[in-house]
Amino acid sequence: MEADYDKKVKESQTQENVVVRWDIGLNKKRIAYFHFTKEDNEARLVPGDELRLRLNSSAYASLGSAEDAGWSAVGHVSKITANEEVALELRGPQQVGPWDINHGFTVEFVWKSTSFDRMQAAMRTFAVDDTSVSGYLYHKLLGHDVEPQTIRATLPRHFTAPNLPQLNHSQVYAIRKALQNPLCLIQGPPGTGKTVTSATIVHHLTRQNQGQVL
Repeated sequence: MEADYDKKVKESQTQENVVVRWDIGLNKKRIAYFHFTKEDNEARLVPGDELRLRLNSSAYASLGSAEDAGWSAVGHVSKITANEEVALELRGPQQVGPWDINHGFTVEFVWKSTSFDRMQAAMRTFAVDDTSVSGYLYHKLLGHDVEPQTIRATLPRHFTAPNLPQLNHSQVYAIRKALQNPLCLIQGPPGTGKTVTSATIVHHLTRQNQGQVL
């Protein structure tokens, strides 16, 4: 399953012997700064990712701690600095911890199944709930032969949306097709304006007042 593969990839990104420097943020929470090696990593760190920072029991005992299991804390990546140093804001007050130790830490990804749970829930709904999508979309997504449908939409005179770049002919064609068809796939190489095209489609859909745009 895709979820199992994603979990395996995240778990494989564990890094040991990480050097950490400590700071306290304006919100009084502990922040750990460290470099996360990118070599051969499939999982790219971005702000918001959850990581677990661990210190083994022997290193933690050097502080006089009686904790046999060592120390660990979970936090989220608050930022990645210009020199690619990761800032991990620890969860909770963290009154006690290895704040005087800088070496020997382990960094692990915290894997979450939320997005995959939602995808599976959507697939179950699609399979058992006849009202989840229209009959046309149901059969089209399953690859059945269906009669083409066209949406009666009022096309704008000017397709370029406010504060967005000017569109080229291919982008205008894609937007026109998206506004007139129940199902439309937009694809293209990097840098061809897929994001601008999608944002423009959303702009025009909201102006038609035909319901919520997800």
